[in-house]
Amino acid sequence: MAERRIHAQERRKDRRIPVAARVRIEAREGTGVVQADLVDVSAGGLRATLCEPDGFEPGCEVNVEITVQDASDTRHPPLVNLRGQGCVVRNDAHGAALRFTGALSLRQPFSQMLLF
Repeated sequence: MAERRIHAQERRKDRRIPVAARVRIEAREGTGVVQADLVDVSAGGLRATLCEPDGFEPGCEVNVEITVQDASDTRHPPLVNLRGQGCVVRNDAHGAALRFTGALSLRQPFSQMLLF
């Protein structure tokens, strides 16, 4: 009988896209707010490096605000400012992973965006 290897099932369903942006993460229980650098984002969540990782344990419900700035000229208003809610999946030396628990919404109207 041939040996069969069972591979660990990949949990990620959505493609990750690297994005340079700032993330504001606030614990819904009011235990803290941190600023973070976004590493990548997908339809299901994000990965970021937290400036102050303490207090955001796995399972912690958070409010998330993602601000995408024009990297070539930071004097302009943000191109996109998104808000949503999520849950901390992982928070360790490699960064934090959040799963979105709902759809992201625009905080500001499209008039702030530069369209090409």
